[in-house]
Amino acid sequence: MVQCLIIDDEKNARENLENLVSRHCPELRVVSMATSGLEGIQKIKELKPDAIFLDVHMNDIDGFTLLSRLEEPKPMVVFVTAYEKYALRAIKASAIDYILKPVSIRELQNASQKLEQLHKLKHENPAFERDYSDALKLMIQSSHDENPERIALPDHSGYRFENMRDIVRMESDSNYTTIFLKNHEKVVVSKPMKHFEDFLDENTFIRIHNSHIINILFLKSYLRDEGGMAELIDGTRLQIAKRRLPLFLDTIKNRFIKP
Repeated sequence: MVQCLIIDDEKNARENLENLVSRHCPELRVVSMATSGLEGIQKIKELKPDAIFLDVHMNDIDGFTLLSRLEEPKPMVVFVTAYEKYALRAIKASAIDYILKPVSIRELQNASQKLEQLHKLKHENPAFERDYSDALKLMIQSSHDENPERIALPDHSGYRFENMRDIVRMESDSNYTTIFLKNHEKVVVSKPMKHFEDFLDENTFIRIHNSHIINILFLKSYLRDEGGMAELIDGTRLQIAKRRLPLFLDTIKNRFIKP
């Protein structure tokens, strides 16, 4: 079982989460709870849990500061937070798991299963711990930025890290997203398009279709005569959905200088 510590300064939130974990997540065992960030640091040192459920905002220190003060190796992390745009941008860009308050059973079970998978991977792949640590460092750095510059993409063996500016486009297929890079590599991630859309810089990345997000820095031309088509510098042509066309035109109007 994955040994877990809950860190949250709200008593009801701690007790509710512990109750949900004990009832619905057989893969996990809550070994203790901490009532503040500083107490959480001390209990992590003493108990060395495999994972922590961590609130973003607490009265003494926030979750990002707590992580930055931990020694290596750091435990696996699931953030438990109310929706906050910039905090979630940092968390999502680093591929660290999170659940939103109020906690739903389904989201908690998904996070629980992911922790179990990562726990197994940690023991099977010696490089995983380093990759996970790098993902946490990326998140801590990104927590201070409005728009993260790098992204962690989980794969079968750990994580790979890419610069946002190197992403040409993204293509959705149900709960999977294929990311096309400027070096012509493709990375398939088991996340829906919405996951990425929520934290990408809207001044650079634009969703032109239910299945497509493009980086307008790689836009070659807009083909009006073909019903609204975006042509990228690699020769890819993508149809622009009618309802997304006004936003697309406004974006390129604001980003590019007309002669």
